[in-house]
Amino acid sequence: MEEKKIIIDQLSINYKNFGGNNGPAVLVLHGWGVGSDSWVEAAVLLAQDGFQVIVPDMPGFGKSEAPARAWNVDDYVEWVKHFADMLKLDKFILMGHSFGGQVSVKFAAIFPNKVDKLVLCAAAVIRRERLGRRQKIARFLSKGKIDKKYIPFGIYPVLRKIVYRIGGAKDYALAQGVMAGIFQNVSKYDALPYAHQVKTPTLIVWGNKDNETPVEDAHEINRAIAGSRLEIISEAGHKLHRTHTQELKNIIFQFLK
Repeated sequence: MEEKKIIIDQLSINYKNFGGNNGPAVLVLHGWGVGSDSWVEAAVLLAQDGFQVIVPDMPGFGKSEAPARAWNVDDYVEWVKHFADMLKLDKFILMGHSFGGQVSVKFAAIFPNKVDKLVLCAAAVIRRERLGRRQKIARFLSKGKIDKKYIPFGIYPVLRKIVYRIGGAKDYALAQGVMAGIFQNVSKYDALPYAHQVKTPTLIVWGNKDNETPVEDAHEINRAIAGSRLEIISEAGHKLHRTHTQELKNIIFQFLK
């Protein structure tokens, strides 16, 4: 593994490269709140199968610099294009998990000539109001913050995190500064219309115990992307790339080969 830094759009970007420069290139986009570190084990396994795996810390995550303003999904899609161009990736396999999957779907729809194959892992493509109580609370909380003027000094930071976690808005609770604005932008953006435009061969992998992106979304995305293949991993949750790494790698390898 090599870890490097480059400048893209005036931002310092960190990324990891597995497998050198040999084999088909796989560009992995991580989920919200994590970075390239979360994909190390899976990337190593794919590199051992002959792929060049590139995992960047997207702007605002990991060791990469955050943008100066609150980006939206379009900004991240454009950034992926600039990153691929910088690394001279003419055509590559695009893989996205959760938030990275949301970005990947729109990228594949807009830049079909850049993507050879698409892999979506528990992708947060569908963003709509859920009927559950937790989801309704999360949506309410994401629109504003708890008013700290009514909370005793020193208790507010702890109380805020507790309430957001109960409401299912843990990611928003942890987001600070510009990243809180970015989270609000991406969490309300539904990329499903772009899934209907994807013509690239696509693999969709999901855990049947996913409590963050329900497995029903996987079936809907499968119907939206013509000819896509759906694989469900039993007993896997949202972080299937970390809990079921070998099984996920085997499914991806069978699709890519």
